[in-house]
Parts: sequence; structure tokens; C-alpha cells
Amino acid sequence: MDYQDIESISDERFEYVLRLCYEIDVVIDENDGGWLGGWIIHFYNRLQHGKITPPFTWEAFCDNEDIIATLEGYGLDVEKFWLVLLFIYDLTMDKTLNLADFRKSQYEVLTDIQSYLANHPNARLYLSDDKDIPKDNRCEITSPMVLGALRRFIQENLTLLEEHPEQKEFRSVSYENGFDTQLSASYQQIFMYKQLETLFNVLQLPEKRAKRGEPVSYSKLLLISRLIYFCRLTRNEAFAVDSSSLKGIVKEYGDYTFPLTSKVYF
Repeated sequence: MDYQDIESISDERFEYVLRLCYEIDVVIDENDGGWLGGWIIHFYNRLQHGKITPPFTWEAFCDNEDIIATLEGYGLDVEKFWLVLLFIYDLTMDKTLNLADFRKSQYEVLTDIQSYLANHPNARLYLSDDKDIPKDNRCEITSPMVLGALRRFIQENLTLLEEHPEQKEFRSVSYENGFDTQLSASYQQIFMYKQLETLFNVLQLPEKRAKRGEPVSYSKLLLISRLIYFCRLTRNEAFAVDSSSLKGIVKEYGDYTFPLTSKVYF
């Protein structure tokens, strides 16, 4: 599908994306109320510049009879739903694969390191570009000079921050580097589940039952399960057949709040 004819987020095909964003990306200000955040702009720009390359196609989406039958049964616009699915997929990938942990302030990080060094006098330092620190790809530092310099550096900066308490909560965030934390497929599935569940609530989908002989399911949970499988967030074919596998994911991971900082939809 060509997106070059979509000239702005005001295009009617962005309706479902816009309605979802008004629910999940609203900036709240105690003085001025709330306003729409920037996620839909990020999505529009990424769409226009070919940055969204999912492992599925518009043609495959239209050929998925189970999904299309449910969408049409609810009276949803297929093209609008395709665009909001692309948005949710892109958001899911960013919120689970493009992550950095900036929950701790610089003061907290320095305090943790100082405490560890104090309790582990024989600690050594490892440098590696692999988070698993394999023996064949690391630099092991045991030099008293280097470790002593590290201790002095930490103490000097802690002292500086204690002299300026207003800076203790500062968090160093880079939106270009350091985004190497990835969550497992189960977290991807639960994140997409939550966005789709919110979307269905926003669209006010009614409770429906298939008429006798009607070959369509109106189970919203099964629809989400099928969409998760279609988007290749799982290879488990059971997701396309019934919702029991997804129910297990929701039970185990449903309370996770996704606190980490993502690169694009920050």
C-alpha cells in the first residue's frame, strides 16, 4: 500500500490511530488540562519515510479471512484498522526492543556502585561490547590504580551532588545511544494485547454473538490473539485457533507496566 497520498494526520484513514492516541498519548498539565502527545506525528513521519517495515503485508492482511470477517462483522473500516495495526506494531517493537533503563538518577547509580565496591574489596572491572561478557570478548581490569581512580571519581561526584541537592534527581537520557535492553516475546504480546484492548474500548465495540451458521467469531480476545499471531509476535499456531494461549500470557504478565524508556515513542 502506498502512503504518499496521506498528507497529514488529519487524513480520515488515520481516524483509529488518532482516537487511540487520544487515549494512550495525552500529556496532562494541572494548569492547562491535557493535549495530544507526539506519538501520532512520529508514526506519520516514520510511515512517510519508509521506517515501518513489518514482517507482514497489506495483501496478507486482506487475505486473512478470519481477521477480516471479524472486523467487517463489527462494522470496522479495514484500511483504517490496517493503519492502526501498523501503529500498534511499531509502538510494540519500540516499547519492547528499543529500550534503555533510566529509572535511577545519577546519584542513585553512583551510590549503588560505591556500596558494591565497599562490600566487595576484591571487585574487578570488566569492559565488553557484549552484555553477557564472554571470556573471548572482554577486558578484565584488576589494576589498583584504575579501581582506585574509579572510587575517587565516584566519591567526588557524590560529594558534588550532595552539595547541590537539586541535581540529585537528574537522569542522563540519550535518545541516540544506549538503547540495548530487549524484552521477550511474551512482553511484546502483552503490550500489543493492551493496546488492542484499549482500541476496542475506544471504538466502543459492542458485545456480539455469531448467528447460527454464521462462520465468524466475535470474540475480541480471539481477534487479538489472531492479530498477535499475524504480526509474528509468536510462532505458536494455537494463537490463530483459540485464545487460551493468550489468556495464559495475560494471567502471567498482565500487571507489567513497561517502565523503561524507549527510543522513538518516548
